[in-house]
Amino acid sequence: MTKLLCLGELLIDMLPQDANNSAYLPIPGGAPANVAVGYAKLGGEASFCGGRGDDHFAKKLSNALAQYNVNTDYLFTIAGSQTAMVIVSLDETGERSFGFYRHNTADVLLTPAHLTHINWQEISTLHFCSNTLTESAIANTAVKALELAKANNKLVSFDVNLRYSLWENTSDIASNVKACYTYCDIVKLSRDELNFLAQHSDTTSDDYIQTLLNTGVKLVFLTDGPEPAKVYHSAFTLNESAPKINAVDTTSAGDAFIAGVLYYLNNLGSDLPLADKLNDKASVKDALHFALKCGSKACLAKGAFPALPVLADII
Repeated sequence: MTKLLCLGELLIDMLPQDANNSAYLPIPGGAPANVAVGYAKLGGEASFCGGRGDDHFAKKLSNALAQYNVNTDYLFTIAGSQTAMVIVSLDETGERSFGFYRHNTADVLLTPAHLTHINWQEISTLHFCSNTLTESAIANTAVKALELAKANNKLVSFDVNLRYSLWENTSDIASNVKACYTYCDIVKLSRDELNFLAQHSDTTSDDYIQTLLNTGVKLVFLTDGPEPAKVYHSAFTLNESAPKINAVDTTSAGDAFIAGVLYYLNNLGSDLPLADKLNDKASVKDALHFALKCGSKACLAKGAFPALPVLADII
């Protein structure tokens, strides 16, 4: 079974329609939802687990996941709740800034009771991001999901994906993120995130990565915009430059990247078992190459779900 389960937020991205950010279009998004759609568009089986609002946007979001063949059996409607929203602004290079509207919204109201519905036997991999760690209640639910995944011998992927404005106290970020590493097999960080976490852990960036590996993380993927991406394993390090492109919108680049990693390891390459692929240098190298192509392709169109590539774009 190679089915991916993505846990976390499903929300509305308000994307600018002109260079002056003067008009916006509501587009379905949310980092873990993007990864689920990215995985499904490549041809994999994906499910999404999270809270669904009880408002105007809820049906739009559910329909969008269904449109891209993401299973929504674990998308739970939270009565009386609203959908989270983020205002995305783009600069002249396509880089983003975010303004979140996320107070007591459906995505943070998922409870451990909802997780009892998950059929772990049909899942190979659980993927999550740090936005499920920003408040104590949803953080407890996220950690419970990690415990269940490991108890059922599932691969766990963590895209740290920090959105600093969502945290009441940024000094809490490093410790909350670190507490999840013991459950993780794959961790993805951007260079800026690595520098932030290392600084707030009173260590160097290199030592921070080594700490992750010592904790039991098998692979640490480090992206750095147009600069070469790296993968760290206890036995080897790999790096590869991203394809040269003229970015239109980087909104879903990181999500496309990690979706590519997970799709490749679960569905392509050698016939090694999934756990063994994480320790196989050739498999990891090929996964990095595939993921970089996915991330670059996603930068060539606006939006999240529509910009994510299909397999024919990559192979």
